[in-house]
Amino acid sequence: MNPIQAFFRQVSDRFVALSQGQKVAAVVLATVTIGSILAMSFWIKTPDLQLLYANLSEQDASAIVDNLKSQNIPYELSNQGKTIRVPANQVHEIRLKMASEGLPEGSDVGLEIFDKTSLGMTDFIQKLNFQRALQGELSRTIKTLDAVDHARVHLVIPKQTLFIREKPKGKASVTIKTKAGKTLNEKQVQGIVHLVSSSVEGITADNVAVVDVKGNLLSGSQETNAGAARSSSNYQHKRRVEQELEKNILAMLEDALGQGMVIARVTADLDFEKNDRTEETYDPDSAVVRSSQTASESVVGATPTGGVIGAQAQLPAGQNEGGTGTSGQPSKRDKNNQLQNFEINKITRVVSKPTGTVNKLSVAVMINGIMAENDAGDEEYQARTQEEMDKYTQIVQSAVGYNQERGDQIKVENIQFDRSVEQQRLQDLEREKNIDLAFQVGKYILGLIFVILFYTRAIKPMITWITTSAEDKEEVAEEVAEEGKSDAQLAEEEEMKRLE
Repeated sequence: MNPIQAFFRQVSDRFVALSQGQKVAAVVLATVTIGSILAMSFWIKTPDLQLLYANLSEQDASAIVDNLKSQNIPYELSNQGKTIRVPANQVHEIRLKMASEGLPEGSDVGLEIFDKTSLGMTDFIQKLNFQRALQGELSRTIKTLDAVDHARVHLVIPKQTLFIREKPKGKASVTIKTKAGKTLNEKQVQGIVHLVSSSVEGITADNVAVVDVKGNLLSGSQETNAGAARSSSNYQHKRRVEQELEKNILAMLEDALGQGMVIARVTADLDFEKNDRTEETYDPDSAVVRSSQTASESVVGATPTGGVIGAQAQLPAGQNEGGTGTSGQPSKRDKNNQLQNFEINKITRVVSKPTGTVNKLSVAVMINGIMAENDAGDEEYQARTQEEMDKYTQIVQSAVGYNQERGDQIKVENIQFDRSVEQQRLQDLEREKNIDLAFQVGKYILGLIFVILFYTRAIKPMITWITTSAEDKEEVAEEVAEEGKSDAQLAEEEEMKRLE
């Protein structure tokens, strides 16, 4: 017989030898012991639950719970089933799995409404379902935006008829609830407007209204939106320039001084006016012949009898030297004409000034000092030397492209940073970690104490009672009775024994 069989045989023999009351007590003791061990193990191994989703619709909550059940993942429901908690070490993994399966979908009804159709559906119900599907799909699309927490779309689709010359226009309204700490800019609002108008036939952008949950109108007229879009674009360009310059300053200084030792702010004055200038330059010294024309004329013939017509013919005889002196003598006349057209060199230049050029930069940089040990061994703040500050100023000038003629201003100061809030936050985090650790360790310590007390106060006395025979019980009872006697009774018994 092996030791295991011998052990169970011995236990069986001892159990058979027990009285009826002892058998009942043994069964109760075994049941209570096993139940206590299981309860303690379950309590110790209960995972810490963390929020998975909150404010869920009934459809989403049901789908997520079914998914968790299929994966045998423990969960906890609260807030009337709208909040689901799962083990903390599986939260992110479960969210990724749910997202891959399209959960949560939201309470909006999309095109899946046509997956379940009935033969008896009327034309009115079909049109109504189509409108609901459009509204639901648009709501889901709008909720994919990073800043949008919830969206609801209402459509007014005009009824199509053949007897109206002018087609009625549809309308749409969108209600937006943004996430905590986030807002929608004009560009995003216009994107929502054009999304709705482009998705529904018969609805133009002018007939789409976007409001927030507080009733504020976010969309406006096209002219207003165009001006606001330009202003927003200019502001965003300005911020990009400033942030890029701040990044350059921090990249150069923090590598040398340490993370969080530098604070830089840049204000850029940009010129967004668009100027076009046309310049024409003429160079007379570089003239070239464009065209040339030469004409020659020669006339040969006799002079009329009356002489030459004109003042010379009126002179007295002998004074007309310009004539031939003889009437009817032949004469010759030559005529040359030359015409040249010159082309002057002309340079035409169109100068366009780009928008967003920098007019002026204002830069402010704060540099923290250092903590060094003094003679007493305590840490104290020490400011940086003027030589160091001059060196850092030159670095900042190089980082932002300092231009003195432009009127740029750069100020670099050594200021002690207030780290009390950060230190308090770190202390709070450390305290929370210690509390969590103490709670985890405390569970095991409490479990151990409970087991020890339960064994010494309940299990051990019951085991002793079960394993003790009837004769031993009588002796124990007598000993207990002896211990329970008073001093007077003991003295009286001793006196009786002495007299005997």
